[in-house]
Amino acid sequence: MVPRIHTYRPLLRLAHRQIPAQPRPNLIAAVAFSTSRSTRNQPPPPPPPPPSQTPSKPLPETIHISDASPPPPPEPLITKTIPNRRPNRRRLISRLLFAGTFLLLGTIGGSTLRLFISPPTPPTPDTDQDKYVISDLHSQASRLPIVQQLSSDPAWTSWEAYNTLPPSHRAQHITAHTLRGSRGVGGYQRIFHNASTGELVSVIFFGPATIGWPGVVHGGCLATILDESCGRAAFKQWGGLAGVTAKLNIEYKKATLANGFYIIRVRPRTEEELPERERGKRHYKSWVDAVIEEPATGHVTVKAEALFVGGKGDGKGEGKKKFSWGGKVQDAHAEF
Repeated sequence: MVPRIHTYRPLLRLAHRQIPAQPRPNLIAAVAFSTSRSTRNQPPPPPPPPPSQTPSKPLPETIHISDASPPPPPEPLITKTIPNRRPNRRRLISRLLFAGTFLLLGTIGGSTLRLFISPPTPPTPDTDQDKYVISDLHSQASRLPIVQQLSSDPAWTSWEAYNTLPPSHRAQHITAHTLRGSRGVGGYQRIFHNASTGELVSVIFFGPATIGWPGVVHGGCLATILDESCGRAAFKQWGGLAGVTAKLNIEYKKATLANGFYIIRVRPRTEEELPERERGKRHYKSWVDAVIEEPATGHVTVKAEALFVGGKGDGKGEGKKKFSWGGKVQDAHAEF
């Protein structure tokens, strides 16, 4: 049985004296504290310090904006691209075009190599097929700029090679007979002559019968053609009188391909171009320079230097040459 409290008012005054600055305490808590049996005879707990003596928390230091370090930059956002698993039509088309191009190039390269290594059999001379090829070669040559230029220039005269040779002589001639037709040098070979300068320009087609290495004209065939071309210029210098080859130096610059047109330029040296010991001898000695060049690029493939002796002779019975053609002795014709 809880005893009745008769001293409530004095206890309340005591509490006010001990804690003058505190707000009014909870009356229910004070009554419960005073009526507790275990703490009835104990002194009350010390009152809390007055508000004026309560330590206040220090205010935070003032932070200046100028002293504050800038915040670190945000980390870059890493995005991951998800590959498109659907088939790319443009990539497929490019791959097909790439494969088709290489297939086409391989086919063309293989066919070209086969033609060089194993060319088709050329037509037999004097057949209808050979005449058709020769006609086509003349048509192609007429469209060459060098042929059009020289044909329209009145300073140049022209003729077909070997046309003036007698049939008996032509039958024994290496170029006029053995290499005749479209398979040799008889497909097209036209000579242009400038009487004022003594120059000769020949446009020639080398056929497949002239090759030594596959696709390349034999060096001996080139030497033969150059010897003939230089001889024409020397004979023209002597007014149509013939002579013989005394010296022929040839320098092969690059390959001369068969089945193609080439230009042969021949020029006899003038008196001023000769050394002192050779001057005054042009009536029976003729120094000639010649080159073979490509029509499209002008690149020189063969270069030659020749010396011919003949003409009117040197006064000692040497010089003027005559040949027997068809049983008849006659002067050699310069327009062979």
